[in-house]
Order: sequence, then structure tokens, then C-alpha cells
Amino acid sequence: MDSGTTERSTGISRLVLVFLLRFLAVSIPLYLVYTWVGSYYTRLVSYGAKPFLSLYGIELTIGRALVITEEIALNPVVFLSLVIAVQRIGWQKKLKAAALGMAILTVANIAVVFLLFMSAERHSEGLWTGTEFLNLTINFFLPLLLWLLLLPLRSIQDFMGEKKDAPPDPESVP
Repeated sequence: MDSGTTERSTGISRLVLVFLLRFLAVSIPLYLVYTWVGSYYTRLVSYGAKPFLSLYGIELTIGRALVITEEIALNPVVFLSLVIAVQRIGWQKKLKAAALGMAILTVANIAVVFLLFMSAERHSEGLWTGTEFLNLTINFFLPLLLWLLLLPLRSIQDFMGEKKDAPPDPESVP
């Protein structure tokens, strides 16, 4: 391994460490904000499922819905923390990604509430299992996937310190 490769590896390690520290520094205040305004978001998600449930003649029990949404409502905190923690991306791009990502997460969370109520009403173990899988996917993977998809690829290259127009490494050319 040459010194250039070692320097790049150290540089990437440093970038990842700085990103993780920024992520933690952003996540803690966002979680504190969530403890204050999170109940409004959980109500938004709960009431968002209500019209869809009414199409099937299912009544939304707000108490049950709030219990469900408390479990799924932290994914916006994770997503927003990821978006804010990235350096070298302008605030306009971050705001656009945050707004679109929040809308997608909210719709996904509404879908989970709808499907959980449907599975309970229909006593469908298969629907319940599928909804639980969807719930886990939304909670753990969707925030990360949205973060990667909604921020422009060029911004991620900037984050990683890659230069698109940089000449190739002479040692890597045969």
C-alpha cells in the first residue's frame, strides 16, 4: 500500500468519524424537539390514516393509533439528522431533500397505521406479518435510503472528497 492510498484511507476515516460526531450532535437536539412536538406528528400520522380506514368502514381509535405511531414516529428524526449532518451541501439542497423525505416518511407511516388497523379488523395474520416487515423496513432502512437518494450524487462525491475531473492515478493505469 502506497502513501497515497494510506492518506486517502485516513482521510475517509476522518470524514466518517466527523460525520458520526455531527450526526450525534444533531440527533440529540432533534430528539429533544421530538419529545416536545412528536405528539403532533403522531396525531398527523394517525389522522392521515383515518380517511383510508373509513373507506373500509373501519373506525380509527385514536388511542390505539397513537400507541402504534409512537413506535414509528422516530424515523423522521433519524432522516433529518442524516441530512443535516452532511457537510459541503448547501442548505437549499438539504431543505429540499428534508421536505421531500419527510413527506415520503409521513405517507409511509400513514400506510403502516392503515395496514395495522386493517390486519386487526380482518384478523389477518398474513397482513399483520407483512405490515410488521414493512414497519421494520420503514423504521430502519427507509431513512437511510431516502438520505442516499434525495441528496444529489455529486454532493455525496463532494462529501467523500472525490473529484470528478481528477486525472486517474498513474499506478492504477495498466
